Amino acid sequence: MATLDVLEKDNALERLNAAGDMMRKALQEMVEDLKLDYSVVGIASMFKIFFGPKPNNYAQALKCDKASYFAFFRRMLASGVFLTPSQYETDFISCAHSDEVIQATLEAFRSCLKS
Repeated sequence: MATLDVLEKDNALERLNAAGDMMRKALQEMVEDLKLDYSVVGIASMFKIFFGPKPNNYAQALKCDKASYFAFFRRMLASGVFLTPSQYETDFISCAHSDEVIQATLEAFRSCLKS
């Protein structure tokens, strides 16, 4: 019950979902600006960059560039951002992520996607 109280306070779910929408939009713009053949997926406070076209099923998801994703994961980790190590797992924004942390994360994404 305490968790539900925290989520109701200050419209936490709405803020999380809005942050997720903003994160996916910013990542999609990055992917397009950098002319990468990647896709941004997610819902609510969840997000993920697939290293390949947007998968619509399991077989398509298996075709993503796992080696490039893992190299990207290591660059992000070196930048101080811990993402899921698997291309197939989603990433989350939580109540602990402030606007400043989200902006720093987006800066790390841009830097690591460029390299």
